[in-house]
Amino acid sequence: MAVPHRGRARALPGPVGLVGLVGLVGLAALCGSPAISGTAASASTTTTTTRGPAPRLVPMSSSYLFSLKFDGLTRAYRIHVPPAATTGTPLPMVINLHGDTQNGQLEELQTQMDANADQNGYLAVYPDGTRVSKVLTPDPVAKQAQYGWNAGLCCALPEARNINDVGFLTAVIAAVAQRTPVNLRRVYITGISSGGMMANAMAARAAGHIAAVSSVEGPIEIPTIHPSRVVPALEFASTSDPIVPFNGTPNKNPKLVLSAQDGINQWVRNDGCSTTPHTAAPVVGAAGSVSAGESATLVTYAHCNDGAKVELERFTGSGHVWPGSPLNTGPMNTWILQGVGRGIVLVDANQTMWNFFKQYELPK
Repeated sequence: MAVPHRGRARALPGPVGLVGLVGLVGLAALCGSPAISGTAASASTTTTTTRGPAPRLVPMSSSYLFSLKFDGLTRAYRIHVPPAATTGTPLPMVINLHGDTQNGQLEELQTQMDANADQNGYLAVYPDGTRVSKVLTPDPVAKQAQYGWNAGLCCALPEARNINDVGFLTAVIAAVAQRTPVNLRRVYITGISSGGMMANAMAARAAGHIAAVSSVEGPIEIPTIHPSRVVPALEFASTSDPIVPFNGTPNKNPKLVLSAQDGINQWVRNDGCSTTPHTAAPVVGAAGSVSAGESATLVTYAHCNDGAKVELERFTGSGHVWPGSPLNTGPMNTWILQGVGRGIVLVDANQTMWNFFKQYELPK
């Protein structure tokens, strides 16, 4: 579905919006993750203001589902609580945003970030966007929960309705901190596709809340960003992405092409980095392996202000996927995400972005 956006067309079907006949439980099993069900995950409540120390949510293998009212809408978010929460120490938080036509539950399943959160001791939070279209394509997995984000020039109904997603995500940060101890100087944000675009928008427009940003196949959709501070940024992008082209969408206005490199250049300018990057030797998939024909090259812009860095993990041969996920690896007839291209396991996005995130915190 192509929707015009200020002189350009942006079509962003999310990966799970094109899943065949695989149900959520089946997808969870394929991902090696538990199905998100049971009392904790189905108990939706509205956040309320609390006084005194935040209560502690009990760590569990799946996630809690909560809701909050914002701008007249009731919106949901999921929290996965790692074993480290038993110490009572305020934990870092990673907000992980789904792509178009998806929701937070599907993002949790596809990215498998919960296991990484358990390993590294951070809260993983998966908010829902808002309805992406007036008319939804029937989907066996997402059903009517097909959501998107107002990420600048993207996407569809959230942009047309001027949904305040920056304000909503700021409210989610506060709501999570009311429910369990959070280190508010160590809140990070990521996402895929339009979720990655929204992560960039949030970091640009609410930089006082976000210590660092990472995006997967979702470049900046704002022609010129003006963050209030230096924001370390890590982007994952494939030159073979069939959904969000690496070189952007052709447009008569060059400022609206918005390629992956354009987004990197914006962060480099904002952060005062050297414009001459260091390009590492590519990691190349071995012949005969599931990674044959793929490569991953790390491009680093250093010497930024305040000790920040801007990095690009540039892939070839892979598609519109979460790096490190087993989905769409192996023979094409085994793929369950149709229309998004091949998976890649040369890089584990979860651990790579956590290694990046943990270097940074907001100034006091």
